[in-house]
Amino acid sequence: MPNLRDYWRTDFLYKTKVPEVMSRNRFELILGMFHCGNNEIIEHGRLNKIQHLVDMLVANFNKWYIPEDKVCIDESVVPFIGRLVFRQYLKNKRHRYGIKIFKLCSKDFYTLRYNIYAGKEAVRETDVSYKIVLKLMEPYLNFGRTLYTGNWYSSVKLAEKLNQENTHLV
Repeated sequence: MPNLRDYWRTDFLYKTKVPEVMSRNRFELILGMFHCGNNEIIEHGRLNKIQHLVDMLVANFNKWYIPEDKVCIDESVVPFIGRLVFRQYLKNKRHRYGIKIFKLCSKDFYTLRYNIYAGKEAVRETDVSYKIVLKLMEPYLNFGRTLYTGNWYSSVKLAEKLNQENTHLV
């Protein structure tokens, strides 16, 4: 349904069995208090509560599709206006406020892998762009693929590293 409240509509077109099980007010109250996750164990930093879901999605993306020789890396913004520590403001994007996601895509626009940007790390040993490219490309190195990137990801250090891994950088 386009809206959660539509499950409780009585129109013929929207008729469902949901109102027989639970009232809308009770569902909204439970939904507001519903919490999945253990706050005592912080395994993945700021993405602790969703990292297992992200890993599962990426595993399924890779399970059903093997990319050809051309892949590209770019970022996307998922619109989000709520309160979040790592919400980004990007003035040149259509949705200025949101969650920044780095994506590795095939030449036919299929998302192979992605990484959610959760803000600055405590210790930065290398450039963020260098680290992101190597992390996303890890399973696709040494196959003679060509990686297409924007200016932000390009560097001589990255080109040399990818060349050692039998991967071309454009």
